[in-house]
Amino acid sequence: MDTRMKNLVWAAVLVVLLAVGAIGLAGALQGLDLGAAARGSTAGSTAAPTAPTGAGRPASAAPATPAPTSSPARSLSRFDPGASAAENLEVFRRALDGAARSASSSSVDAATLTGALKAAGFAPSAMQRSADQTSANLQAPVLTVAVRVGGDCLVGQFVRSDASISTEVAAPVAQGTCLIGRQPKA
Repeated sequence: MDTRMKNLVWAAVLVVLLAVGAIGLAGALQGLDLGAAARGSTAGSTAAPTAPTGAGRPASAAPATPAPTSSPARSLSRFDPGASAAENLEVFRRALDGAARSASSSSVDAATLTGALKAAGFAPSAMQRSADQTSANLQAPVLTVAVRVGGDCLVGQFVRSDASISTEVAAPVAQGTCLIGRQPKA
């Protein structure tokens, strides 16, 4: 594949990511049954989807024994490199939420978000971020930041139109990074 073709492919990928980002992470997932309503969770939950009762089981089978309840997740005040990505998700969300509320939505940039993550103890070398401006030199409608934590990624999006923050734990992409494309230094 020649360089021009590769550039066109990357441009197409970027357009798709920007389109999904403009909708917002929550909007992209809207309509998927992630079992959040049944658990009473909010946006940014990372609990695994659950199958409806009786799914994949014959009607005559005995009901499954309920799984033991796990102990509540520990509440961290700062990033803990020994904890899982899921355990650090709340610290990640609080840092981004604080950064988003610290300034008007039009003045928040990716450096504001990564600065808040650094202040919360996340390693700058593990961070990735999207650009503050589009290729047409317009202010990006959505800013995305990610931090690699062990084998997972904490991914957050700031949507300028409503100053909302969405966060999730995600698997890294094939290259082992959390975001694709060329990102500015975090």
